[in-house]
Amino acid sequence: MNPLESSVDVAINAYGKPYQTAITLYTLMKHSGKWINKIYFVEEARQPEPSKYKFILDHFGDKIVHYKPSVWLWTNNVKFPFLLKFKKFRHAIRYQYPWEMSDQKYLLVLHNDVYFKKDLVKEYLEGLGSASGIGRIGQCWGCPAYEAKLCYPEIYTTYKPPYEEVLQLARDYPQSRTHAYPRVVDPATPWPLPECRLNEYVALIDLQKTRNDTLPIGKAAAFGAYDRLDVGVKWFADLNNMGHSFKHFDYDPFATHSWVSLRNAGHDAMFNKDLYKHEEAVALQVLKDEFGYQE
Repeated sequence: MNPLESSVDVAINAYGKPYQTAITLYTLMKHSGKWINKIYFVEEARQPEPSKYKFILDHFGDKIVHYKPSVWLWTNNVKFPFLLKFKKFRHAIRYQYPWEMSDQKYLLVLHNDVYFKKDLVKEYLEGLGSASGIGRIGQCWGCPAYEAKLCYPEIYTTYKPPYEEVLQLARDYPQSRTHAYPRVVDPATPWPLPECRLNEYVALIDLQKTRNDTLPIGKAAAFGAYDRLDVGVKWFADLNNMGHSFKHFDYDPFATHSWVSLRNAGHDAMFNKDLYKHEEAVALQVLKDEFGYQE
């Protein structure tokens, strides 16, 4: 038996999209099931519709750890930092409950709108090496340094512009979120750049390497904290500046995020009822066709 088999726990937060959530987990387990120990299924405290996740929980049985926090943060952070001492508030941060509860070496963080085509977990495990995490680095489509052809995911550790250069780039190559740079860029530690992170869509993190440096044990922000520009940006910056490294891996041949509409932000469907219904109808049909699901 490969010593890495059953060494990965999964962290997935679900806000609506029951059929897309099911496709995410069904296709993951179809291709990468041998690597998976437990699936931490975090059902957000509020939902856009009555909960329809029971069929998923029943399907995976003891493989799933179901948790529903009592506090709903959505895309906000805990307002008063001292509250992070209390699990009730801390575990409301996206992915934080599985981060603290997992007893495995690796944590696979997922969005609930991913379609797996091949065994991505195997590729991640083999490709991680000495890095602390692997996945797609950066939201480069919104980064002025990428637009200026100064930086791209594979070289993010070598391009370290000073604070004023970052702001000048934002002025010279304005993108959708560069207006926020004066507010979110720390003059003392302007690197990594504001759009740089280990994308949470599909990422594998070495918990043994990162846990002691991350909230609630270490000084780094929680992985799922919505800080600076997006989820995981502050955590990524904190850990890089502590000496951790992360490996870029383009997962497109193995998995597709927001696979129904191919809009890069599955977030859009939460504000468009017609798009939401369309995506769920497509996912339901795939469940029936590929996995024999019966309502």
